[in-house]
Amino acid sequence: MEIRHLRYFVAVAEALHFGRAAQRLGMSQPPLSKRIADLEDALGLSLFDRSSRQVALTPAGRALLPKARAALRAFERAVATVRALAPARSRRLSIAFPPDTSREVLLELVGRLAERKAEAHLAEATTAEQRQMLQAGTLDVGVLRHPYDGHGLWSSPPMRQTLGVVLPSGHRLARQERVRLSDLRSDALVMFPRAMAPGLYDELLKTCRAAGYRPARVEHGVRMAAGLLVAKSAASFGTEAAFKALGTAGQSGGLTWKPLAGEPLCWWTSVVCRRGDRDALTRAAIQLVQQALQRHDHWVPAPRPAAARRRRRSPGRVRRTSTSGA
Repeated sequence: MEIRHLRYFVAVAEALHFGRAAQRLGMSQPPLSKRIADLEDALGLSLFDRSSRQVALTPAGRALLPKARAALRAFERAVATVRALAPARSRRLSIAFPPDTSREVLLELVGRLAERKAEAHLAEATTAEQRQMLQAGTLDVGVLRHPYDGHGLWSSPPMRQTLGVVLPSGHRLARQERVRLSDLRSDALVMFPRAMAPGLYDELLKTCRAAGYRPARVEHGVRMAAGLLVAKSAASFGTEAAFKALGTAGQSGGLTWKPLAGEPLCWWTSVVCRRGDRDALTRAAIQLVQQALQRHDHWVPAPRPAAARRRRRSPGRVRRTSTSGA
């Protein structure tokens, strides 16, 4: 039995729904069900009554829940205490970024942390992967794309980028100054795989459909996106800065970027840590990450729309936001 088993148990006990708990944890349902079964096997009793219609805590589950919450709080306090006592030179933070983060952001962060006699262990991970790592306690700081489940997390104020459309240079809309989503009609769409950020993926397609764009098909790709756009004569969404970076890397040949009329698609991100983590270095790292993202990757601090904030508070609802990098 490990501390992560208690995290999984508390998530299911609070949601009373394996699917919603898995979404909160940033994982799929089958492995979550397996972890709960492993915990029940280790304890020798059932924690949940399961039926096709509902999930309920057993008497043993009800007895365990407050103890499990207390154990998780104690674990987080113990980790924070030990970190605070560690010599400054031995401090090491685990920080994850989405795949499209620029090299300049990483270089600045490493340099600024070195000035504080701290070392950064950097990882590339999707929003779903980072959410799971934060929940499991193996990640100190993450950069998450909205929408995500903020349960158990402290999140920085959001930052925004506006998305445009990337098209093959020979596309019928390539000469237009601005493109409406409805202009794309039934063009194929190149997107990141849904598993990278399920909420973001669904919200992107929902926004497209509401604006009159129903993709004929969806092609999945990240590193192959540029090739798929040309080969399939498809469309994709991204920021102007990201497109210029492709040009610098020599990967934008045969493609063009156009702004979307009315700016209907925005990409929101926040820098996050576990809610119980009050370590001064962690909070300093969050500020450094924010500054580097604003300076090099053109993220702009901006409040979320009121409607998006209301949707964010409701479980299962997502914010009106989209992106091609998760």
